[in-house]
Amino acid sequence: MRAFASSLLTLLLTTSAGCARTSTTQCPEPAPAAAAAPSPAPTEPTPGPMTATAMAAEVLQHINAGDGEGLFARFSPQMQAAVPLSQLQPLVHSLVEARGRLTEVTPIEASERSGRFRLVAERGEWSLQVTVDEQGRIAGLLVREPEAQAPPVARSAPLGLPFRGEWLVFWGGDRKELNHHVAHPSQRRAADLVIVDAAGKSHKGDGRALSDYYAYGQDILAMADGVVAGVVDGVPDSPIGELNPYMAPGNMVVLRHEGEVYSVYAHLVPGSIKVKPGARVRRGQVLGACGNSGNSSEPHLHVQLQDGPRFEKSWGLEGVFAEAMVTRDGAAAPRTDYTFLKGDKVAPVAGARK
Repeated sequence: MRAFASSLLTLLLTTSAGCARTSTTQCPEPAPAAAAAPSPAPTEPTPGPMTATAMAAEVLQHINAGDGEGLFARFSPQMQAAVPLSQLQPLVHSLVEARGRLTEVTPIEASERSGRFRLVAERGEWSLQVTVDEQGRIAGLLVREPEAQAPPVARSAPLGLPFRGEWLVFWGGDRKELNHHVAHPSQRRAADLVIVDAAGKSHKGDGRALSDYYAYGQDILAMADGVVAGVVDGVPDSPIGELNPYMAPGNMVVLRHEGEVYSVYAHLVPGSIKVKPGARVRRGQVLGACGNSGNSSEPHLHVQLQDGPRFEKSWGLEGVFAEAMVTRDGAAAPRTDYTFLKGDKVAPVAGARK
């Protein structure tokens, strides 16, 4: 029983609900229409579109009934090919055996076509993710252990800025409209920083070359004393307009600081990293150069603090800078205990500790 439950928790049942415009994979041709029946069938009301929330409730019913066949019938053809009934049926039974009948399904975050849900059972709970295609069929299904409760965002000890000169906080803050990273556990207080000119442009000329960007090649500095916990190098800089989601951070350095705080510096220029794992670094030491490697739309620095060395197993922390010269709403002023906020222009205070 536990073996079945374990296999279900690690099985991501997802297929594409459609072809991306840039994909070379061809969408399957639609099946030919069935021949008309000799006599028309009685007209039935056309059902409304199946939403992810409605489908999640239906999934609960199939699981409670041990009805693998019924659940399989709701799968898209791609899902049926990926997860045969012979595999699905025992997995459905294992959920009820492990924690009892399901009593409630509650949305955590849901849209029309996809959502995350809390599945409450008699002896515990599960986390459920459902994706529904345009035909109202299940195009993605994931049942796993419930997600860990997010701990409160802790603040770091005072840090030094990770750059010289003045940079613009393109993304930063504690709300989605200020910072698109906040939904990702380890990146929930990450920031993206660029350099702009007096006109607010991040590049000279037409911006087609990486070297047109003011941030490109700039030194990136350690925010505090620490030890190099990890280095990734050799990821090519992406041409402008091309993203690399397969190695999203690109070239990066991870430092471990006192109190098990880790800092991450991502999208660095390949070959520019000047430190190696295990080396001790000092605050203000050059780590590498700002680049455009990884999932980056233009040269910029992605920087974050987290409570562990791994993205997928860590929680983001709030970076607090001992002092900074901050231009906000056109007025420049020195600030202490500063945290990155979208729209701020930030520079070291003259005479500040390097």
